[in-house]
Amino acid sequence: MGLASEVRRLRLARGLTQRELAEPAYTRAFVAAIESGARVPSDEALAHLAGRLGTGVDDLRHGRPPGTEARLRARLVEARLALSHGRAEESAAELKAVLEEASAYRLTEITGWARLRLGEIHTHLGESHSALAAFEEILAETPAEQVRLHAAVVARVAYSRFTIGDPQRAMAILETELRALRDRPEADADAELRIASGLMYVYNELDWNDRARQVEWEAAPLIPRVVDQEWVAQFCSTAAQLRRIESELDDVDRLLTDAVRRYTDLGMQREIGMCHWARGYVLRRAARLPEAAAQFRRARAILHEVGAIQDVAGATIELAEVLRRQGELEEAGTLAAEAGATSERTGHREGMAEASRLLGLVCGQTGRNAEAEHHLAVAADRYEGAGLMAELVTTCGLLADLLLATGREAEARSMLRRGLRGAETLW
Repeated sequence: MGLASEVRRLRLARGLTQRELAEPAYTRAFVAAIESGARVPSDEALAHLAGRLGTGVDDLRHGRPPGTEARLRARLVEARLALSHGRAEESAAELKAVLEEASAYRLTEITGWARLRLGEIHTHLGESHSALAAFEEILAETPAEQVRLHAAVVARVAYSRFTIGDPQRAMAILETELRALRDRPEADADAELRIASGLMYVYNELDWNDRARQVEWEAAPLIPRVVDQEWVAQFCSTAAQLRRIESELDDVDRLLTDAVRRYTDLGMQREIGMCHWARGYVLRRAARLPEAAAQFRRARAILHEVGAIQDVAGATIELAEVLRRQGELEEAGTLAAEAGATSERTGHREGMAEASRLLGLVCGQTGRNAEAEHHLAVAADRYEGAGLMAELVTTCGLLADLLLATGREAEARSMLRRGLRGAETLW
């Protein structure tokens, strides 16, 4: 609907004549010319008409029915929830409809959010490269003034970059965005918390726990001012995974209970599954293996139910590692192979490397040394290719131990030197 027809529609709906709408600043003929499309009002005249008609200037300018923006934002929320519950096709159809309507009414920020949510469907389905391409295109077209949208897109670009094996780039764009947000004259707590969560995740995956904890310490005071409760829950879940020792388990429980409560209030399902994964991750590090296994099995069930393909693979790898440590080698090997195949299909470099290393460890524990050597060598190459140098160091050590056990000292020394070169990049 254009400006002319919207002015007429609203005038009639409010029982006004053209003269009543025009006065005291304008004439009846002026309003008649606008309603016929013969004249385009100035900004001043448009403000007068909008005030008399009880609508916003931009709504009137673009012919938007009252409440259009609020209605479309509500539909974005519903589409987000549909994806969280595994209804990806329904979510995509709703988002495309929102995108079309928002574009027609020139609601550029809602258009951006709809495009972002469509990109997140690629992430949900494990389509890493498609997700990255979508997010980078959106980022190129999102002005920094749309602060929260810009931060959300940056976080998604970074996560996608990390997934395909570019952690240094992921870290750099998050650090740059965080500095830019902190340099703004007016702080935006939501945007800063979202970027902090992303950076904490990357630092933790790179085994830079001290850096991650520093970001958490700096960002935590923002929480009371944050509007988006999903972003608060995500921050709490990520922060919980930074805890590594038994004495911190009460803190982990507090953070994850808070996250689950917020996700439950929002009606989200996949994210609750990720909280079970986070709890299992910490319990595994604390050597509470039976409890960790139970959490990973719960996470897998939820994530499988909602069709979060790559997330299922990640939880499966974690469960397989716990089972390996418990001596349940057959199931551990089966699960590792399953997760590795999924990670290869989705292009998740870290998942591919982790699955290969786990298969190598299982083969080594069952006396299949040649297979173990092969899998560990593949894992080392994959970790190095993914830029995960701390994991490369660990894998080189494992492979060197295997080589030494079979009397191949020169090859073991070569592998240890490779690990040392990787370690030098960590500082």
